Amino acid sequence: MVAITRRATVGAIVAAGLSPGWLALAQNTRPITAREVFARIKTASEQKWDPNPTDDRIIYGALDAPITGIATCFFASVEVLRAARAAGLNYIVPHECSFYERYDDFAESAVRDDDPTLSAKKKFVRDNRLVIQRMHSHAHSMAGDFIATGLLAQLDWARYRVEGGPRLMVRVPAASALEIGRHIKQRCGRRTLRMFGDPAQTVSTISISAGMPGENVQITQMETPGVEAVLLGEVREPEVLGYAQDLAARRPMVVYLVGHTAEDYGMRLVAEWLQGVFPTLPCRWFPLTDPYSNPV
Repeated sequence: MVAITRRATVGAIVAAGLSPGWLALAQNTRPITAREVFARIKTASEQKWDPNPTDDRIIYGALDAPITGIATCFFASVEVLRAARAAGLNYIVPHECSFYERYDDFAESAVRDDDPTLSAKKKFVRDNRLVIQRMHSHAHSMAGDFIATGLLAQLDWARYRVEGGPRLMVRVPAASALEIGRHIKQRCGRRTLRMFGDPAQTVSTISISAGMPGENVQITQMETPGVEAVLLGEVREPEVLGYAQDLAARRPMVVYLVGHTAEDYGMRLVAEWLQGVFPTLPCRWFPLTDPYSNPV
């Protein structure tokens, strides 16, 4: 048996004509850890990184785990975790919570520690050396708001953006509310889309918010001068749709409910940004398939 020593290895590298720089790399290169990935993300974001209020931090997994690639997603479902593992990616960056509590706070969760669904998911993460790091508020606060910009790009409405307004607004070519609703449904890959208002109403100026910024913001969107329709994610129906119904008694208003999951498209931009931060690691977005259907 031939003993493989450091001296023999160095001699083989030199004999092969490889550069001293390559030799140093061969001697010193080691996998980057989860702790180091998170530290670099925080620095590269050029933001004051505050985990509150949505706990943008490493939620679960070993801090010393060697990282082989990064997967971004809306929700780190077991399906996404399996797909990421199969692709060789073990650092998971979801936009929303992963363990069924708004802030991934196990102490505050209504789900018991021994809940079989929770326990199985935790076990899968541990057994496969996965690490989950949430990126919610800091995805929104990236320049231009990655989440809103990603939704706008998915709708192919970036060129219609109205600059200078208090919230994201577009002025698209005038069409019926029904036609625009069909466009939103098709571009977002929705099997179902809820729409309030007259389908024949002509619409051009639309105020957009992804996710759930709150009923006060969403009501203010409807009252913005010139707005004929709003595209919303998730709403508190008694407040927001109740207001829309009473507003419609004064003037026409159209509401499109595309779902909170419409924030998913921004995580594609997060993956692209992360690829620039980690050029030697594969970074990939795992898009969400619309989980809802119409029982027809």
